[in-house]
Amino acid sequence: MSRPLAWLACAAILAASPASAATPLDDLIKPELKSSACFARVYDAAHLRAHSKQKTAVITVWMKYEDAGGAMALSVALAVTQRGDPAALFSQGGCDYQKAGNRDTSNKVLIKSYPKAAGFVCTQSAQPDVFEAVSAEEGGALILDRGKDRDTLMVYLDDSLTMVKRANRGAPLDIKFGADDRVFLLRRTAPRDCAAVEEAVTEPEPGVRKR
Repeated sequence: MSRPLAWLACAAILAASPASAATPLDDLIKPELKSSACFARVYDAAHLRAHSKQKTAVITVWMKYEDAGGAMALSVALAVTQRGDPAALFSQGGCDYQKAGNRDTSNKVLIKSYPKAAGFVCTQSAQPDVFEAVSAEEGGALILDRGKDRDTLMVYLDDSLTMVKRANRGAPLDIKFGADDRVFLLRRTAPRDCAAVEEAVTEPEPGVRKR
């Protein structure tokens, strides 16, 4: 399969939705093809000492509107660096805004840390879409929401995600998130701060053609 199942499903949903439908993220990223935005949070040593159960030291989100088979879809890439391990973990997927997004097919709450029903749900793939053939396996979900202003982004994680390290993106890792690593307030930052995230989820290995 040439693209993860999650990305195709997202594109299909967005293609069927009105192009002018407003979403909570419109203030954060302009809903136009190729528009992108970078948000990040770096926790200093003092914060980590005061929150001993928090494993996340750095979290970065790169968002971009892309063409997915003729439909404009929001791609999101997540990078997480945990204390004690300098090698970042990466996740990639597609997002769409749903009025009942925080409910699964059994009408159960999808992400318990998210306090609303409607939300920008991002279904992650088990591997970044950078290989000749990728698995259709889903890698979990997260929800994005606007913060108090146009320069803040709220990130709500499930209790686990399938992620990879840049050195071996072909080996999915099951990453667990404790209660202190599921809700984050990120701030807008310069595009260059997302360069490593973008490279990790879009650049194929040497000798592998680009999609």
